[in-house]
Amino acid sequence: MIILLTVFILIIIVCFLLRKKIYEVANRGADQMNRLLGYHLLPTTLGSFEDDIDDGLTSSQFDLEANLDQNDQRAGLKDKEEILKIMKKQKVSFDEARLIRQQRLLKKNVSLL
Repeated sequence: MIILLTVFILIIIVCFLLRKKIYEVANRGADQMNRLLGYHLLPTTLGSFEDDIDDGLTSSQFDLEANLDQNDQRAGLKDKEEILKIMKKQKVSFDEARLIRQQRLLKKNVSLL
């Protein structure tokens, strides 16, 4: 009985120490399953251009400051989560991530023809 209790406690300690890694693996698995099944997460907030600027989604080629200066009331950038993922995963700038995203969309549209 003591051996079982010791093994159980060791398992709990190992899980506690690896909890972040377990969480990441579970999230990655859930994301892949959702993509396989065709589910897409909807944005939970509308966002704003201010939020986009804070997230680093602006450049000299794509200046969001001008939108703020003109009191633009739109909700901000569309598909910003996808651009942020590209930036993080491929370690590229905002402009490069936008280009990669557009190339993917064009490639996808061409394959539909």
